[in-house]
Amino acid sequence: MKKWIFFVLCFSIFLSGCGNSAGKDYVFAYEGTEIPMHAPAEGILTALGEPVNYTETPSCAFEGLDKTYYFGGFYLTTYPGDKGDCVSGLWFADDSVTTPEGIRIGSTQAEVEAAYGTGGFNGTNAYFLTGEGMKLSIILINGTVGSVQYEAVFS
Repeated sequence: MKKWIFFVLCFSIFLSGCGNSAGKDYVFAYEGTEIPMHAPAEGILTALGEPVNYTETPSCAFEGLDKTYYFGGFYLTTYPGDKGDCVSGLWFADDSVTTPEGIRIGSTQAEVEAAYGTGGFNGTNAYFLTGEGMKLSIILINGTVGSVQYEAVFS
């Protein structure tokens, strides 16, 4: 009985986060800070330091503000969750940042396939890779990466 109560308690704590659980398969990291989708933003923003730019707009999906932080090489967006702001997306602004697998704006299609395989390729110009509660989109322009974006997926 005690084991069952412990399991229920742990599961309740797990579910009480910022919505869906954080992405496990594809997580961007910057200077040692991992940034999973749906994660509480407060600690991540503290670790990243002062953004170059910041904007906010009323959320059309949640009560509160959607916020966008620009950190030079990438943008980070948040949504208002029940327990504070949570990470909703991240996209590369230039080639100064890479995915943990080494992909950046300007990488070749062959480099993307070496890093992620061909399973996420849509047959034309994009790779869509899904993880737990998230999606990684890599868009090719003339055979090279033109866009890298991590998105929170809401069920």
